[in-house]
Amino acid sequence: MQHSWKAALQIAFTYIGTVVGAGFASGKEIVEFFVQYGSQGLVGILLATVLFCWGGVRVMVLSYRIQADSYQDLSTYLFGRPIGTVFHVILLLVLFGTTSVMLAATGAVFWESFGLSPQIGILASMLLIFFVAQKGLRAIHSVNSLFVPLLIGFTALVFLIAKPWLETGPLVEINKPFAWLSSPLYYVALNVALTQAVLVPIGRHSDSEKPLVWGGILGGVGVGLLLLLSYSAMLVRMPSVGQAEMPMIALLQGLGAGIPLIYAVLVYSEIFSTLVANVFGLSEQVKKATGLKRETIVAGILCIGYAISFVGFGPLLRLLYPLFGQLVMLFLLMLAIQQLRRKPA
Repeated sequence: MQHSWKAALQIAFTYIGTVVGAGFASGKEIVEFFVQYGSQGLVGILLATVLFCWGGVRVMVLSYRIQADSYQDLSTYLFGRPIGTVFHVILLLVLFGTTSVMLAATGAVFWESFGLSPQIGILASMLLIFFVAQKGLRAIHSVNSLFVPLLIGFTALVFLIAKPWLETGPLVEINKPFAWLSSPLYYVALNVALTQAVLVPIGRHSDSEKPLVWGGILGGVGVGLLLLLSYSAMLVRMPSVGQAEMPMIALLQGLGAGIPLIYAVLVYSEIFSTLVANVFGLSEQVKKATGLKRETIVAGILCIGYAISFVGFGPLLRLLYPLFGQLVMLFLLMLAIQQLRRKPA
């Protein structure tokens, strides 16, 4: 029993750490998908939390039942071979795109928080990722088990510093009918589809379904808690904080150098952990298709991501994330259809 709960917590931390990437930890993603819709964004967060719990559990449990070797196997199971192959290619492109966004984010952190050239941050991150991504799931579990609890605690601290409960002024509202409702759907679809790179191997190698179910639920609730705390802290500082590349770090400016610096290190750590997970997932797929050595594949992925990262963190996130979310909405739909049909695994 103790082993089962330990496994569930480890899965939950890895799930949270994989979702909490560049846009999430920095706050930019939360502004784009939730904060800009004012009070309606809160409803979006509640919906997203429920979907994160359900989606994470379904991906891992299905992977356990069909013993999926990769998320291509899961796509083929859900969609059938022709459509599943097309979706797999789309997902590979999305993973490449988000990897590029997060590489650009490491540069933004180094520039805004440490006063160093973005290229130093990007190149240093590439070097670290090259070595860690080759260690597999154990390294990913270890990184997330260390940094996710720290990020949750520090995000709670930012919430307490912002004191959103004291604000009585009008909330910023954007008049976009139904956009506040579709936004969390796109957001969850994007993240659950991308976390397959890590959740599918976790499901396959699990001893039973119980830690997968509880790990998915705890991970989804954890993501929802982080969303709620960050949303509340940033909402009362809109629209000024929304213009920053790293809104959560911008909230802490004026509190001395120590607190923003520590949070910046945590943000970087979470970006790094998600990057490692993405590169690991991509390398697994490419290795299976080509038979190339993992070192060669990882180096190639990082070089492509580096080239795209020159567009910049903010523009890449605003352009690619909503688009990617729409592209992979079909994945959430097929997960729901599969559960309703109760296809035998």
